[in-house]
Amino acid sequence: MSYELRHKLFNNLDNPTRFLFWTLPEASVLIVPLFIGIGTGLALMGVLLSGFGYWSIKEWKRRVGKVTISAVIYWYFPHNKRVLKITPPSYIREYIG
Repeated sequence: MSYELRHKLFNNLDNPTRFLFWTLPEASVLIVPLFIGIGTGLALMGVLLSGFGYWSIKEWKRRVGKVTISAVIYWYFPHNKRVLKITPPSYIREYIG
């Protein structure tokens, strides 16, 4: 049996979470402006904004990297301190022991 078949979980461990065909940030950039545009009566504006958002997130991933979006969200957006009272340092990837 080959290495790829024996270690299927380890080969797919860092794959991003997908919603249909898109990763989660791509799907949110596509769906949220579309629903807001339909809800406010500006469906064409919602379609244009979701198209521009999808294009910009694909360009961001192509130029800077795929992991940087989650790192930017982790560092610069607020998080709920009540849920995680003691947050682990962000440079630790996994704990052994």
